[in-house]
Amino acid sequence: MELLKLYMEHISGGAYRLNKSFLLELLEQNEGARVLDIGCADGEFSREIVNVTRGKVYGIDISPKYAERASRNGINVVLGDVDRGLPFQDESFDLVISNQVIEHVYSTDNFIKECYRILKNGGTCIASTPNLASFHSIISLMLGYQPPVTAVSDELICGNPLDPWNERRFTLERRHRCVFTALALRRLFEFHGFEIETLKGFGLHPLPVILSKYFKCTRYSLFLTIKARKSGG
Repeated sequence: MELLKLYMEHISGGAYRLNKSFLLELLEQNEGARVLDIGCADGEFSREIVNVTRGKVYGIDISPKYAERASRNGINVVLGDVDRGLPFQDESFDLVISNQVIEHVYSTDNFIKECYRILKNGGTCIASTPNLASFHSIISLMLGYQPPVTAVSDELICGNPLDPWNERRFTLERRHRCVFTALALRRLFEFHGFEIETLKGFGLHPLPVILSKYFKCTRYSLFLTIKARKSGG
């Protein structure tokens, strides 16, 4: 069982890195762009965004510790709670990007509406989140286990002995409020006025990461990534 848990942890990390690479591939170079990284953490990924877009990248994070680190990494960071709204003016960004954030908020509707509000007409929102319908989740349910992307407690991660985090105290990073399927993610962004350009998935647990590079099935992938544009109308 321990070897299986280590294997699952290994392929989860590999799929996460592969998904981050895809996020960067979706970015467009624009030296005059204003970019917001929602949930910027320590700012390391924000710096990668800077390297690709060549724009001015801002960040927001709920953690004072992370916000301080991001600031030291040269990111213009704001300390704030996304659930309280984004503290920026209407139509002030060309690109909004969030990696593994939307599943943590209390109101996904408010999150998407706020992204729409602060984007300029024609601006782009890129969001990545775990997939409720991943092979990982389906296999867990077939075994009678709690899917790792879902939660039943704010204090304890439990219900799946194959989850490397099983029986640990919860952390802010692991507490998921809403988890999407590919269809639901697309439909909610469309409902709030976005035009969908791309919706792809990465990671096919329990297959090795190397196979995930060549065999893709968005509906059952571990991570979902959507690129949506605010209509210029």
